[in-house]
Amino acid sequence: MRTHQASSGFALLLVFSTLVMLSAIALTLAAAVGTEVRVAQDSWNVLQAERLAKSGHEVAAYLGSRVLGSTTEDLAGLPVAPVIAGIRYRVTFDAGTTDIVLEGENGKLDVTSAKEDEVAAFFTAWTGDSDRGRQIAAAIADWIDYDDEIRPFGAEAESYLNRGYRPRNGPLGSADLHLIQGITPEVLSPAIINSNESPALRPSLVRFVAALPTGNRVNPNYASATVLQVIPGMTPQLLQSILNIRQHSIFRTQADFHNQTGLPPDSPLLTHLAFDRGNAPAVVTIARLQDSPATWIERRTQNLSPRGPYRKALWLVERHGVPDQR
Repeated sequence: MRTHQASSGFALLLVFSTLVMLSAIALTLAAAVGTEVRVAQDSWNVLQAERLAKSGHEVAAYLGSRVLGSTTEDLAGLPVAPVIAGIRYRVTFDAGTTDIVLEGENGKLDVTSAKEDEVAAFFTAWTGDSDRGRQIAAAIADWIDYDDEIRPFGAEAESYLNRGYRPRNGPLGSADLHLIQGITPEVLSPAIINSNESPALRPSLVRFVAALPTGNRVNPNYASATVLQVIPGMTPQLLQSILNIRQHSIFRTQADFHNQTGLPPDSPLLTHLAFDRGNAPAVVTIARLQDSPATWIERRTQNLSPRGPYRKALWLVERHGVPDQR
């Protein structure tokens, strides 16, 4: 009898252990399948968002025939609504929405046209180091000037001997930044910085420096605070006023800027501002799915070439996606 009871107990224990093992295997498989499904869903959502962003560019191209962004734009009968008339519009699709943002490279700092002290002020704010800001500005100035005479804190041909190339000695090329002395990957890349309130993400440098010459005027309707703050004559109060006003309206002219901000009409600061989209207008589309936080952003820049007929040429496409963060 005792032998039989011991055998039964052992059998029960064996069955229980087997059930535990099978349950663990089942849970592991379920988790793996769930992860694969989630990854596949995330990929599908990002793909959908990417397609929405591209559709937004097709819509923007069509809306050009309806003078989108002007005071005479015609949006009648279209699933398009102004978010901020003149600059930002929202298109509604079945799968989600796409914002169309009208901007240009003249919302960035053109280091080819800006004065050296303005470039130094920008890179001082960017790096948090005035000496480094001055060195980078001088190196850029030596890179684009037409001589081989090194300026204080600058870098001419001899500074690049061990790199196998020389300064361009001409206008900054679209891929030149990382070649210039002092502009390290640390300076170029996104970074976490400490703001007054909490850590914040600083985007890549190319988001703030124009990739082709646009002149020394910046459009305050879409230039970042980082760029606006280094404009000669800009004050913290005026900067904050600009940022507040453009949350709900745009500045169409110098007179409009004067009326909305109170800046005197004879202020020298106005000579640094532009109110058109310049020779390199851009369209940014920001696509968001209806039932997912997946987002896709695509920016297309045109180069308005003055050669021959005044023609438009697609010059640069930048895109990136933000996957689901559930």
